[in-house]
Amino acid sequence: MAIEDAAALGILFHPKYFGGDVAEALEVYNTVRLPRATRVQAAAAKAAYNINERIGFSNNTNTSTYKVADEKAKLTIEEMNAGLPIGLELSPGVIVGQ
Repeated sequence: MAIEDAAALGILFHPKYFGGDVAEALEVYNTVRLPRATRVQAAAAKAAYNINERIGFSNNTNTSTYKVADEKAKLTIEEMNAGLPIGLELSPGVIVGQ
């Protein structure tokens, strides 16, 4: 996650996107990074709870070691890798998806 944090901060403070307001840039950083970091932490907690829990990352579900307590509750790759929300306004006036 540290590498992702560094990349996000690098983008936010790049002259092309940074409007000069540090507080605003850090607010955008929190808006973007907190949901992703929370999902990664949730996945780590699930994996720590049950070493055999695949957390939706395995396509090979036809093995004896594939055990998921609740198929509907498992975290998927898509959920973890969900990108920036469409319409999120980055400084100065850059809008995700446009």
